[in-house]
Amino acid sequence: MPKKKILLLLLIVVALGMMTYQGSREKLQPLKFLTNAFNGFNTLMNSLKDTATAPFNRMLLREKENISLKKEVNQLHQENQKLQEAMRENKRLRELLSLKQQDPGYVTAARIISKVPDHWSKTLVLDKGLTDGVKKDMTAITPRGLVGKITEASQSYSYLLLLTDINFSVAVRLQETRKEGLLSGTGPRKCKLKYIPHEEEVKVGDTVITSGMDALFPKGIPVGYVSGVDKKSAGFFQDIEVIPFEDTTRTEEVAIIKR
Repeated sequence: MPKKKILLLLLIVVALGMMTYQGSREKLQPLKFLTNAFNGFNTLMNSLKDTATAPFNRMLLREKENISLKKEVNQLHQENQKLQEAMRENKRLRELLSLKQQDPGYVTAARIISKVPDHWSKTLVLDKGLTDGVKKDMTAITPRGLVGKITEASQSYSYLLLLTDINFSVAVRLQETRKEGLLSGTGPRKCKLKYIPHEEEVKVGDTVITSGMDALFPKGIPVGYVSGVDKKSAGFFQDIEVIPFEDTTRTEEVAIIKR
């Protein structure tokens, strides 16, 4: 340590000792004088140390508070997301239950729990089965329209074939002209309306509903709207494209109805 620093420390010790001595007004005792001086020096150093470390301690405290606040904010965000999801689900279920009063053929509401692992098949698994009254060939709908039909049912589960599946078909009619045809799935989101003659007037935006003429699906269920018409196609019938009202890629719950 440099001599100047040593000398400075000694002067501080002596000064503190003198201050203590003067404050007590006692006879000067060398040992007690030095003890008091060093105690005063330690007090001074501790005070300086506390002063020097105070900003760092405050920084650590703020960091700890920030971590705690971030954790609390994240927790509140997660709880809010769960609440929003629950509200959306309750709204969908209320809409499905409203069909119970509207449709005398209402059987039950079912939740989609999985998809059949087949790239070509548009089949979903429902959490309701025979014990809930679900049977083969019953119809699945939402408040927006037709979703598909039940192809198989076990005691606790059932399988729903979507109307976009290539194996699906339903007897329909154009709501405006009342002309009947057959709607079939194409695999993607769109369907085909078949057997509409060239002379029939079909417009983009026309509504397609079930006709009930196949003795399988109830009459009057909304199916979709005409999105494309090609009268130049070969053959006796128009090439008509239909987009279902219900986007089956987003469906989470359905209502099961019987004819």
